[in-house]
Amino acid sequence: MSTSNLPPHPEASPAACTISDLPTSGPASGSYRQIVTLAGPLILSSTGLMIMQSVDALFLAQYSTNAVAAVVPASMASHLVISLFLGVAAYASTFVAQYVGSGRPERAAAAVWQGIYFSLLTGGLVFATAWLADPLFAFVGHARELQGLEAAVFRITCWCGPFALLGGALSGFFTGRGSTKTLMVVQLLGFLLNVVLDWAMIFGRMGLPEMGIAGAAWATGISQAVIAALLAWLFLLPEFRREFGTWRERAFDAELFRRLMVYGFPSGFRWVVECLAWTFFLFFVGRMGPDAMAASSIAWRINGIAFFPLIGLAQAIAVVVGQAQGANKPDLAARCTWRGLILAEGWMLFGAACFVLFPRPLIECFRDPSVSAEAFAPVLESGVVVLRYVALYCLLDGLNFVFLSALQGAGDTHWTFWTGCVVNFGFLLVLWWLDRTGAGLVSFWQAATVCVMAQALVWMARFHAGHWKSKRVVEAAPDLPAASAT
Repeated sequence: MSTSNLPPHPEASPAACTISDLPTSGPASGSYRQIVTLAGPLILSSTGLMIMQSVDALFLAQYSTNAVAAVVPASMASHLVISLFLGVAAYASTFVAQYVGSGRPERAAAAVWQGIYFSLLTGGLVFATAWLADPLFAFVGHARELQGLEAAVFRITCWCGPFALLGGALSGFFTGRGSTKTLMVVQLLGFLLNVVLDWAMIFGRMGLPEMGIAGAAWATGISQAVIAALLAWLFLLPEFRREFGTWRERAFDAELFRRLMVYGFPSGFRWVVECLAWTFFLFFVGRMGPDAMAASSIAWRINGIAFFPLIGLAQAIAVVVGQAQGANKPDLAARCTWRGLILAEGWMLFGAACFVLFPRPLIECFRDPSVSAEAFAPVLESGVVVLRYVALYCLLDGLNFVFLSALQGAGDTHWTFWTGCVVNFGFLLVLWWLDRTGAGLVSFWQAATVCVMAQALVWMARFHAGHWKSKRVVEAAPDLPAASAT
């Protein structure tokens, strides 16, 4: 990528690196080394999130089987509420990447401020949604011993949701610029805090009361608040104020805010539709009883071992594509995307092999010690079967992460939104039909596997068609040719 439009002295701030600053064979090479150097910290930070959630599940598995069964559907439901607004706030990272690529760093700071204002406006709505907790899980109809636990997690997560939104907007400043090491350090600090709070609040240690599953939810919420506070402090450091105008550009910009809504809401709505489909998937599975729910919840956590590292790689691809689009270099974006896909698929094949070869040891990690092997056997046997389907869709899940992130990084959010709606609403109809006909656990996971693999092929076809190459979410720089804004 050309460095001609970047700030003249980026080395003045060690944290203010961009893709062009990374040690590569050339600034516009799109080499594997360049991708890995950028993606590595993001992979570590996103893996830290996976470990955070897995630690939640492991601690809760030591607490009770019902707790580990309840935490996943409740977390999915609360994420459904948050994801619409989080998708918009976090989409500020695409604006940052494209502004940096076009050599306008001060506009990057302005875009982040619009995301902050949006987070503050919508955080109250997320907080208020907590009152739906009890009627929602009563309506779903899970076992009574699960409903209260699910409602508690949902309620606490919504109360803490504003911190997640603010953190999403602020993280865009670091992700979009390629300052991934800074983001990694902050996320890992949050992860370490979450581990300590999990242990203390679930089991009642360090002078705190024993809170069980509610303690796990509070631990995650407090960690998110600390992450948001750290990112805000870093965002307003003197060097960023000088170089990017992070305080000077704080004014509300109606036109930039409108553009963030135009491109961010389709991104957020697509996440909502996808979360809705998978939340109902877990709700329907939960109707089969605690054993089926526990097996699916455990498989979901284990699946995180495979796909959470891809979140970091996909974020790196989105940064490359965004900065390349800002500099009007779609060929660089395409080259990095295809190379990123090779890295992603290599990892997913490894994960799929582990799920097929070692399913029982993986599932046993989540067994409550107070539950005998005989009592846990139904969960174990169902989990082994479920993991085979997880392994199958892992073969194409890398396409989902890489191609979708590339399309989003270019600004192709409207097409991906409508296509995502068609695929996921079709998935919902299938789930409803399976529930009405009394289908078993295997049928639900078969449907999920087909959905994941079909969606992956759709994103690949869209990327290969190349319509995204003419798109840009930011206004064209004076010295660059204008690109499509739709």
